[in-house]
Order: sequence, then structure tokens, then C-alpha cells
Amino acid sequence: MPILKSFTLVFLIVSVIIPLAAAQSAPADQKGTITQVTASGEKRYDLKDGATGYQINNCGDFQTGDVVNYDVKGEKIYIHQSGKEFKCSIKARYTPTVGSVAGPRTYLKGTIQGYQVLFRISRGSTGSVRRAKVYDLLGPDLVYEFDFCGAFQAGEFTTGQTVEFRVEGERLYVLHDNNKEYSCQLEGTLRPGETKPKEDAAPCPALSTAKLSITSVPDGADIEIDGNFSGNTPSDLEVEDGDHSITVKKSGFKTWERKMKVTAGSNIHLNAELEKMANP
Repeated sequence: MPILKSFTLVFLIVSVIIPLAAAQSAPADQKGTITQVTASGEKRYDLKDGATGYQINNCGDFQTGDVVNYDVKGEKIYIHQSGKEFKCSIKARYTPTVGSVAGPRTYLKGTIQGYQVLFRISRGSTGSVRRAKVYDLLGPDLVYEFDFCGAFQAGEFTTGQTVEFRVEGERLYVLHDNNKEYSCQLEGTLRPGETKPKEDAAPCPALSTAKLSITSVPDGADIEIDGNFSGNTPSDLEVEDGDHSITVKKSGFKTWERKMKVTAGSNIHLNAELEKMANP
């Protein structure tokens, strides 16, 4: 009997200690909100936690507005919902737009009709006059004029190219580079066949941007300018005059970063030689 009682006591102690230890060692989940996105007939999801957004693959049956717990491990996100764990692949990281409302996103199909190089006012933080490629995008009902799309300023759109896009306020969002979403400035709309009003010639203003050419070894890495995704290496970008932080990231490699001051009108080339991580 004493032996039986001792065994029972040990069993009870172990039963209590093991769950407690597991709970203490388990990593704390982050909370985020799911938004369902449909593009090219393919369903995927956006996961936002306020400061960071992730584009992830169709890895579970989630609904727009679902609040879920998740952990990020490398290029994978583990979502915990209803006692189940879903392993999802990260397609892209981005900074969510402040004040944006979660909801299913529907993309339209359009065709690039061409572009003009014009001087436009960037509605960013500086509000400066900049030389930009203003694209014409023929949608189902309207022709959209847009510019200032980051890496797209290098001329990555070609006449006749079919793209998927959506419009939200004064921004036009285009899917590109494996369903990554780029935010562009919407200049205006026209009815198909409507003639644009002729623009008066204006003196060339002083340049306020510098050209930045970024390559990496290996290529195909993500480029972030001041924390904002701006394309993949190799890319030719335009940046405002002033101080900037340039980051180049690729899975399995250490992050490459440079802080620099650029002068308007200059041409700068950066080559990021990425160092492979010992334990990616």
C-alpha cells in the first residue's frame, strides 16, 4: 500500500508539472486579422496585425474578419484556430495602410495602353514635383491614368501587358511579381475613346529625385526603401533627395542594409553581396 500511494503521488506531481512547463516554454502567439483575396481565380489571404502585413497562400478555410493567433518562423506562418495549426507560406511582407478596412478584395483585369513621361506632383510626404511615367490602363469601363509605383518607374510595364488591379480612393493597386501588390498614385480616369485635355508645355522644374540601381548576389532579393517594399533585385528606382535606409533581404541569407544621403539628379549603384546564414 505505501508503494502504491507513493506511485500515485509521483504520477499526480508529474501530471501537473509537465503541462505547466510546456505552457511556460511555448512561444507567445501574435494576433492578426484575416482578409480573403481572390486574384486570377486563385484564393489567398492577407494577415495583418496592425504594424505588419503578410500575403500568405491558401492554407486553410479562413473568412474575412477572422482574428487568429499565429507565429512567424522564417518564411512560414503557423496559424492557430479552433485547436488546429495551419502551416502557411509567406508570399510577401508589407506595411498595412493606416485606416484601411478589412474586406474581400476583387481585382479587375486591364491592359496597359502606353505611357507618357510628364512632370507630376507626388502626393507623398514631400509633395514635390517629379518626373514620372504616367501609364494609361484600359479597364472594363474606364481608362485609368496612374504613376509613382516605386519599382515600376523603371519601365516594367509594357504596352499590351495585361495586369490585375483594384482602385481604392486616390490609389490604384496592381498585382505584379508573383501576386505582390504595388500601390500607385491615381491621376484620373477617362471614358474609352475620350480625348485627354492637352497639357500646356511647362518649364522643366529642378530635379528632386536620384536614380538608384540596386543589384544583389544572388539576385531575386526583396528591396525595402525606408521600410517599404519597393521591388526585387535587380531594379532601377527613383528616390527623393535626402536620407534613406536601403535594405535587401532574401530567405536563407543575412539582411543587408545601408543608410545613405542621396542628392537630387545623382545616379547611384548598390550591389548587395548577401552572406548565407549558417542555420537558415
